[in-house]
Amino acid sequence: MLLQAVLLLALGLALAPAPARQASVPVQPDNASAQASDAPLYPGLLHKRIRLRHIPPPPPAGLRSNLHQVETLWFNEQVVDHFNPIDKRVWKQRYFARTDLYEEGGPAFIYIGGEGQEDPSSLADGFTFMAYLAGIYKAKLFDLEHRYYGPSHPTPTLSSADLKYLSADQALADLAYFIEYLIKKGDLKEGQKVMVFGGSYPGNLAAWARLKYPHLIHAAVSSSAPVHAKADFIEYMEVVSRSLARVAGQWCDDNLKLATDRVAQLLKTTDGYAQVKKTFQVANELRNTLDIDNFFQTLSIPFAGAVQYNRDSVPGPQYSIKNMCSFMQGDNLTPDEAMEKLSTLVLGENKGTSTLFDFSYQQTVNAYKKEEYQENNGYYDNMRQWMYQTCTEFGYYQTYSGKDVPFPAQYNTVDFSYQMCKDLFGDAYDETVVAAAVERSNLVFGDRTPDVTNVIFVNGNIDPWHALGILSNVSDQAPAILVDGGSHCADMNAPNPEYDTSDITSAHQKIHEFIRKALYEEPNGDPADF
Repeated sequence: MLLQAVLLLALGLALAPAPARQASVPVQPDNASAQASDAPLYPGLLHKRIRLRHIPPPPPAGLRSNLHQVETLWFNEQVVDHFNPIDKRVWKQRYFARTDLYEEGGPAFIYIGGEGQEDPSSLADGFTFMAYLAGIYKAKLFDLEHRYYGPSHPTPTLSSADLKYLSADQALADLAYFIEYLIKKGDLKEGQKVMVFGGSYPGNLAAWARLKYPHLIHAAVSSSAPVHAKADFIEYMEVVSRSLARVAGQWCDDNLKLATDRVAQLLKTTDGYAQVKKTFQVANELRNTLDIDNFFQTLSIPFAGAVQYNRDSVPGPQYSIKNMCSFMQGDNLTPDEAMEKLSTLVLGENKGTSTLFDFSYQQTVNAYKKEEYQENNGYYDNMRQWMYQTCTEFGYYQTYSGKDVPFPAQYNTVDFSYQMCKDLFGDAYDETVVAAAVERSNLVFGDRTPDVTNVIFVNGNIDPWHALGILSNVSDQAPAILVDGGSHCADMNAPNPEYDTSDITSAHQKIHEFIRKALYEEPNGDPADF
């Protein structure tokens, strides 16, 4: 079978080159007794969105569900191309709404969707900090799904020609037109204060919405936002390395590097190559750099995912650095012992069985070249769309080219991602296009110094994405918080006194105070009209 590992970035938020992924189609094994299995490999694969986006944890046990308060609605007249007045096409954009917390005079809070299907739980109690705050500020709640993700389809297909309408610029205009629609519909009042919330790529959109449409959007909370576009994102794996050492211990990073260095060494010889294939139950040949790049990406996913979404204070194995590192534990391991431990983690319950996995680059390309929307198809749902945005706007390719990373620097270079862009969307989408796209994004949206007010930027220093974020105050009216020990979008989760660290609690208090001032005070400290 094709080993399915969703990119963290992308990720890859899967913002990165697409890794090998687990498919429902079995491999034709060399061994007639070999068989395929659809079982997930490691704990990170139990969640289909190990990417650049906010993944809220389950609500506290015993919390009464109020999802019935959340309505599923459609904006039927959204515009396909906001920047071509000749194009009159419209489409249906999905959104969620909740009004039971609202009281006359209250604001509106909008949760901005990103590179994946939205879920009504974003507006329900116990899932997000935004919903918690809505109860305090008596706000109306909305969640707008991003164009091209979930069932929000502006065009019939995902061909390169149709995907030209997929961009942050178009998504921001969608948000502006959506607010105008709510006003015309009577769901918002003229002058009612609107605050937007977003994490990961939607964190970018939250800040940029305030930048581009300040007459519509009064304030924004931008969490874990990689506002600095960059093609060769070497810092990602550098932070992964430091975070593994900080949380679990230097031994974890060292043993992981010992294992991956051994794999790289073995691939240089015929006997070593056979040993790698046997240890990791590889079905395909690993004869070219692209296949080996794809293979190494799969090996990195458990650790990158655990660091990005680390929740060591919460019971359970998912996204826990300590849990992932426990697989690599051992004093004075030999290189072969370290490699064996890594394969046990990656293969999980399939280890030692006759099941084989296809790590080939071409299998990944074939999966992502499908031009039909892939709703309800698990891992494949949104990867083509997000890859397009990385190729045409942001880069964000998590390479091994940084210093002291636990993976061999000769593999997974930025050239792998450039090749992926060309193979998925056409030869025109080469490294010069990515470079120009990255330069444009930073120029148009202000990079790390946007000219904004009433925006708060929140990052966690465990999260690899903080390396592209705003870590210090832009101004007095655009403050920044760096949460010590914070993982990706951890501040967006609903408060949980049982598990929240003191640093998360402090961040929530600072965000709360920012919102209070943004809604109720003028810049000079006088009470605001509300």
